[in-house]
Amino acid sequence: MRTSFGPHQKKSLLDIEEEDQNQFRDYPYRWFLVFLFCLPNMMNGIGWITFSPISTQVEQAYDQSQFVITMTSMSYMFFYVLITFPSNFLLSKSLKYGIWLGSVLTILGGWVRIFINNSFWWAIFGQILGAIGQPFILNAPSKIAAVWFKPKERPIATAILALINTIGVGIGFLFPSFFVDDSYSDQTRDQVYQLMLWQAVTMTIAIVPCIIFFKEKPPTPPSHAAEAEKMSFKESFVVIFQNKDFIKLFFAFGCVLGNFNSIATLINFYLEQFGFSSDQTSYFGAMFIVSGLIGSGILSVVVERTSAYKKVMTITCLISIFTYGLQMGMLVLENFWLLMIAIFLMGFFTTPLIPISMDFACEITFPISEPFSSGLVLASGQLFGSILVTLIAKNTFFMLYKIIYFKRLFQVLRLFNLIQKMKCLFLMEQVQDCLLLGSFFICFQTKIQNVKKRN
Repeated sequence: MRTSFGPHQKKSLLDIEEEDQNQFRDYPYRWFLVFLFCLPNMMNGIGWITFSPISTQVEQAYDQSQFVITMTSMSYMFFYVLITFPSNFLLSKSLKYGIWLGSVLTILGGWVRIFINNSFWWAIFGQILGAIGQPFILNAPSKIAAVWFKPKERPIATAILALINTIGVGIGFLFPSFFVDDSYSDQTRDQVYQLMLWQAVTMTIAIVPCIIFFKEKPPTPPSHAAEAEKMSFKESFVVIFQNKDFIKLFFAFGCVLGNFNSIATLINFYLEQFGFSSDQTSYFGAMFIVSGLIGSGILSVVVERTSAYKKVMTITCLISIFTYGLQMGMLVLENFWLLMIAIFLMGFFTTPLIPISMDFACEITFPISEPFSSGLVLASGQLFGSILVTLIAKNTFFMLYKIIYFKRLFQVLRLFNLIQKMKCLFLMEQVQDCLLLGSFFICFQTKIQNVKKRN
């Protein structure tokens, strides 16, 4: 299959694929480099989600509103959208310096937060620094995979590099439980300070090796795609928005990642309505991440062997719709283990869409630079997520209930007289179902079935 980009295309994907691959080699250092990159990527994920599992305690300890607390996570989504183009530009010019900048900002953000007991706005400022650094890290995996790995290893490399941030989020859910008590007390402010301090120390120790040992590229390229001339930043703007399949992927992926971000940010906000503790919230968040990693590992192998991006994404979106409904049904029962199973299934089928979509974006937009295409689809998810979180946290979401009216669960909830308790979660779940359903139909309408690898 030939992917057309009009007169701006430098070299067709089919022509590149027909050239001999035996002349290229890969280097063992590529796996050490993956390990190095995983460190700042993981630490940035930990920083993002720090306050989510302890939002209630922080709200009481620092006398802040729920919306202000959600700003600690939402700032990452907001600034990702703002900084994604500058980060793409720098990463296109120099992969190493882009990752360095993201790493340094993550460390600085961690240390600024230790002044939280002087003013909570120091924590907000620290989160903003980490948020500015995030695009320089999250937009890099596709380019690292393209520059260091042969085509057959590229989907797996992209999955590892992209999902390590998700592992960081999982650790971030558990980290606060070791320092902050399950409920507010006079010691909470000191406990939060200790949490900020130890996170700053951990970030510094983990990230410094990446700053020292990360390399721009191997001595020789691993593939034709790695050495092919990429479009300029200006050309990419024109070409990428003429690619109808990319536009469809942009909105489909935005729905999926927006849901993921909203759940991670507000999980403690709605689980506490059902009597679940902060420690239990941490376990639920960690389970969501672990199951997502398992699902991503399995489905990434399927995509690597079949190149069936569209089929995998369509089926996964459809199943995700039902897992969201299952999660809500288990909440009504207020049973820890049943909800844990529902969250496992939701993570298993939702999270794999992240690395698959990133690699798919690079495939259908080649020869546009990998950070540009993958970064743009990630920005769509951050945009959707920030809008959804804002609506829910500010309680304006409740006005939508007459428009988004699904009888399948609403009438059952009324029988149990739980609608007041479930109002926020119910509406959140229905909109997420709408987004995922839209994502399913967008994937279904995408003309591309399979794609040939960038060689």
